[in-house]
Amino acid sequence: MGAFLAALGAVLLFVLKAVGILLLVVLVLVVLLLLCPFCADLCWEHGVLTVKAGALGITFPVFLYPKPEPPPAPENPEPPRGFGKVKAKFAAWRAERKRKKAEEKARKKAAAAAAKANKPAQPRKKAKITLEILCTMLKGAGTLTKAVFGALRITKIQVRLGVRGEDPAAAARSYGKLQAWLYPVLGVLDRFLWLQFDELRILPDFGSGQPTVEDRVSCRVSAQALFIVLAAVRVLYEFWRKKVLDIFL
Repeated sequence: MGAFLAALGAVLLFVLKAVGILLLVVLVLVVLLLLCPFCADLCWEHGVLTVKAGALGITFPVFLYPKPEPPPAPENPEPPRGFGKVKAKFAAWRAERKRKKAEEKARKKAAAAAAKANKPAQPRKKAKITLEILCTMLKGAGTLTKAVFGALRITKIQVRLGVRGEDPAAAARSYGKLQAWLYPVLGVLDRFLWLQFDELRILPDFGSGQPTVEDRVSCRVSAQALFIVLAAVRVLYEFWRKKVLDIFL
């Protein structure tokens, strides 16, 4: 009996060690993920907006607007063969499975709605909004906004724009108006955001006699999620302590 208990204790100790090591690895991965700088590359060129997202400076395309038109389908498509036939059957099976899941979900939702309608509703008392709760909400929103703007880094900004008009006089007036508000706005934004310009070229385009500028606006937006998550946790704790969450729950 003693040997059995000793073996059981050794097994439990091994399981606890394995669980502890697994939790430690997960915690380390979460911390590294929060410390990892996420980034997104935005580029507008030739009337096309491209967005790439990723981390550690490695990005992949995730959004394109407007999307290129798909090629026209052939009038007499050949039936799939080999692996294409298997792929077509798998796609049909997935579509049928998705349809059945949607029908089952709709049926359960209708049954739950019917059961809820038959059950007498009991009015729930919600917390009232007081001046203290309103001040706490505004303070929390300010803390989150400050954390987000403090964590954001907008770098590799490239702006190349040609200001045009119906005639040279109109182009000159548009160029003057743009210069009048552009730099004050950039000065205000620089007080709240981290901005790093690689290129800023805005030139009047009076026509074919002047060198034209290829319009291009691009930048990289990066941030570390750790500071935003810490601020969000602090705000949620303050909301829970001041019973602000009772209004929404």
